[in-house]
Amino acid sequence: MSRNAVSPRGLAGTAAVVAIAAGLAVAGCGGSSSSGAAAGGNAASKSPAASHSTGSNGSTSAVTTATVPFPVGVGDTWRYRTTDGRTVNRIIAVTPASGGQQVTMRSAITNLGSTTHDTAYYVVNSDGSISLPFSQFDTSSSGASVKLISGSIFWPPADQLSSGKAYHDVLKIEFSEDGTTQNVTAHVTVRGGGTQSVTVPAGTYNADVVNMTMAETIEGISVSSVVRTWLAPGVGPVQSEVILHEGGTTHVAAENKLVSFKTG
Repeated sequence: MSRNAVSPRGLAGTAAVVAIAAGLAVAGCGGSSSSGAAAGGNAASKSPAASHSTGSNGSTSAVTTATVPFPVGVGDTWRYRTTDGRTVNRIIAVTPASGGQQVTMRSAITNLGSTTHDTAYYVVNSDGSISLPFSQFDTSSSGASVKLISGSIFWPPADQLSSGKAYHDVLKIEFSEDGTTQNVTAHVTVRGGGTQSVTVPAGTYNADVVNMTMAETIEGISVSSVVRTWLAPGVGPVQSEVILHEGGTTHVAAENKLVSFKTG
């Protein structure tokens, strides 16, 4: 999902930028990569046994038994209906990275009749967690510059999500727009939301829910956003949405629903 259609100022700052630029890349709406930056992640000392499969280009993917249900085979392709158009995500490479596997996804994003192509990557760590290096994202085309000073976007392993235990992190962000620069602290919480039956154009799935909440105060205004993702075993993200809470109101700013999924 293209974040370029969203005004950071209209959505009260970086909560929307971070949610749309970073969270939805894992959730299945695509992202935007500035370059092939080195993968980073939260590698753990525990390494559960992994199952392996070979994709169409000969690369090997690895998924641990502790990983949230998100396929990582080369050639795996998701087609989504989005708020303003459609998105097609395809995994084009799976390569070894420090502490796990780096998964590179190519996206064709059609928004209000215009199509762009983006590339983003995430890291499936050996403990089953998933990390998304934020340094890869270029937010300049959204009308604002967002630089991550510290912190990370991170999904814990499946057992932690299923237990309902929350993972907390703090993002230190430098936010610049219209010649004004300020530092913002965003508090991030990732928590499993149990299982739900969800119906999308591709069918009905019994899906695991992941809620990623980001809260901050900018220009004296408290803003929070939730990236909610429904993940089906063997399919991955079948639905995701960005919910914004600002100025005493709540609304869905972006949404996507799976139309089809095929393995590589």
